[in-house]
Amino acid sequence: METTKQTHDTQIFSGMVEILVSSGLGEEDYGFTKNHHQTRYEELASVMNQRGFSNRAGKPLNRNALKQVVHRVRQKEDLFDTLKPDWDQFRETGYTLDTPTKQNQTGCLVCGSAVQRKGKKLCSSDCVKVYQEHRGAPHDFKFPTIFHQMRYEETFLKVN
Repeated sequence: METTKQTHDTQIFSGMVEILVSSGLGEEDYGFTKNHHQTRYEELASVMNQRGFSNRAGKPLNRNALKQVVHRVRQKEDLFDTLKPDWDQFRETGYTLDTPTKQNQTGCLVCGSAVQRKGKKLCSSDCVKVYQEHRGAPHDFKFPTIFHQMRYEETFLKVN
C-alpha cells in the first residue's frame, strides 16, 4: 500500500513539475493567472484534471490533494531531489521578476548567501529547517532571533 501511495505521489508531483516548467519556460500556455507571481494550486489542479490526472480514489484533483502530495514528497528528501526541476533552464529565459538587484539584495539569515526571492530572508529549504530548529536559541533581546544578532555582529565586525 505504501509503495502504491508513493508511486501515485511521484506521478502527480512529476506532472505538477512538468506543467509548471513548461509554463514557466513559455513552451505551453495553460491559462494560469498572469498577475500572480506564483501559480495557485487550484489552477494547477484544474490543468492536471484536464490532462487526465486524478487522486488515488479516481476523483478529480483539488488544491488540498496537491498540497498533500507536495508535503509527502518533501518528507522524502532523496525522492524530492530527484523530482525537482533543473533551475538552470530558467536562467536562459531572462526572467528576473523575483531576482533582487544588487542594491536591495539581502543575505540569508542562516548562511549569509544571496536570497533570490523578494521579501524572503532565507535562501533554501535547508536554511528554513536550520532556522526552525534554532530560532528559539538564547540571544540579545534587541534582535528578534539569534540569526538577526549574528548578521548584525558580522556586519559590525566587517566595518571595524
